Parts: sequence; structure tokens; C-alpha cells
Amino acid sequence: MSSIRHFTTEQFSDGTTIDGDRLEKSLQDLEDYINNVPDGDFKNRWLQSQMVLKYLPWTAEADTQFAAEVHAGGGPTGSFMPFPYLPVYNYTGSAGADVMNAFRFKGNRLDYQSPFSDTGLYYLGNASGGRQVAWTTSFSVGEDPVILDSVDAILASYSTEYVNAYEYASASLPENRVNGQSANDIHLQITVDSTFTPNIQIENSVLYHKYNFDTSSYMIKAAGLPSVTAFSADMLPSLNTGDLTGMGIGYDTTLHIKDSNLRIPIPPFSRLRFALILPDSGKSPWGDKPWQTMIPTLTLTLLERLR
Repeated sequence: MSSIRHFTTEQFSDGTTIDGDRLEKSLQDLEDYINNVPDGDFKNRWLQSQMVLKYLPWTAEADTQFAAEVHAGGGPTGSFMPFPYLPVYNYTGSAGADVMNAFRFKGNRLDYQSPFSDTGLYYLGNASGGRQVAWTTSFSVGEDPVILDSVDAILASYSTEYVNAYEYASASLPENRVNGQSANDIHLQITVDSTFTPNIQIENSVLYHKYNFDTSSYMIKAAGLPSVTAFSADMLPSLNTGDLTGMGIGYDTTLHIKDSNLRIPIPPFSRLRFALILPDSGKSPWGDKPWQTMIPTLTLTLLERLR
């Protein structure tokens, strides 16, 4: 406390009188303050907590087996398992259908996608690729406020399954992209639902949104450095790399996206939603099954107040 004016209106300084009544009043003000210290005058201590979200997508082999079983049971050919990824637009197949949450997110349209007003085309895609999918998870905050301190996302790529160079290729370029350009169509988003209408997504508020960034800036191995071929010699006993033949992690392409010291306050009883949004356009580098191009891991760091 830098000044007694924080707890009393009495002023004691050069040029003022000092008498017993004023001293008594200021001491009583101090006693009242000590007996009921305002919350804002406590120095808060914060406990750091991590929420780790991870998803292991189906492999291409698993999809092939799934499609065969579905077809054998009388289902359509070419079936695959996209879940938990869902289209960002809830399209029913009818342009005039009334959907409560037509759009799951805000601000995620890419520059090569169809306008949102053309909802049917937006979902179905077009010659330039016009669809997105999202992996989203929600969780609730308790009776105390928390602070969103950092977001840490790792998109791990491998050499056989889950392969992604995060570069556009000439064979399947989206519009306004060039061959060899770093992909810049990933969205990371954290929103908080409306207190009064939590299930209406058009009413939510965006707390964090990372987009339009070049993936080359977030590679585990920076561009221009020699390719990392093994890490077995960095530990004792050394790792037997023969056990990982054909499945070595793609050091040159795995992404590590991290934003720290965000200091985003979150009110009590809030419901947060995290989303990783990817193009599902059939274009490079995502293809028609973007969830099979990497293994995502997200860590959210929250600061909880200690009482």
C-alpha cells in the first residue's frame, strides 16, 4: 500500500493540523479496512494447469478395412472415418433448410472458398476447393475466473502414415497459390459461448484466433538447416531406430505452434471451445482426408487463482 488514502479520507502532511479526533478516525478506518480487505488488494497467486488434447486419426489401412466392412454390410463404397472432424457448415442437403447452427465458427473462410452466401456450394466444394472440417472440443470453467496463458499445438507428421509437407504442389494448387509455397490455411480458434444462449454459436465470442500464418515459420527444424535423420545418439541407452523403420517422425515437416503470455481473462462458469480447422478441398497439401496428414496435440495452459 503506497498511501494511507487507500483506506481513509484523513490527510496528514505538512501544513495540516493533527488532533486526537482525526487520528482516532483514521485508526478506525484502518481497523475497518483490515477487518474487510477488498479482494482487489490481495496479491493473487496462480496455479498453472495444463489441458492436453490429443487425437490419433485412423490410418489409410484402417479406412480400407472399414470401407470393406461397410460395403459388405450393404453400405456405400468408399466409406471412411472422418470423426471427430466435422464440416464447419451444417448442410442438410437442402438449400432452403433451416439450421440452428449453420456455421460452427466465425472468421474462418479462406480466400479461395466460395462466399458464405452460397451455402450449398460452400459445403460441397467447387473447382478451387471450398470446404473445411474442424476438430473441436468444449470444456467448462468453474466458479472462479481463470486466465488463458498459452496455446501450444503440435502437428506431427511421419514418413509413411500421416504424411504432410505443408507446401502447395502444382498438381493440385488452390487458387492464388504457387508451387512450393508454404501452406497458410490452418486455423486455431478458441471461443467462449454466450452466457444466455450457449448453444447458439453465432452468439459466441472469439478469444483467440490464429490464422493466415506460414507453416514454414513453425517447423520444428528451421528451413535451410541440414535434415535431421536420427535422434538415437542423443540419449543413453541409445534408441534402436530399427524398431522405427518406415515410421520415423518427419522432423523437417512437423509443426510446433506456440503463443505464450496471452493473459486472456475468462469469467466464471464459461464454456470454452477449442477448434483446429483444416481445408477439406482435395487440394494440396491436405487432399480429401486432411485428418490423415498429421497427428494433432494441443496443450492449453490455464492459470487458476489460489485462495
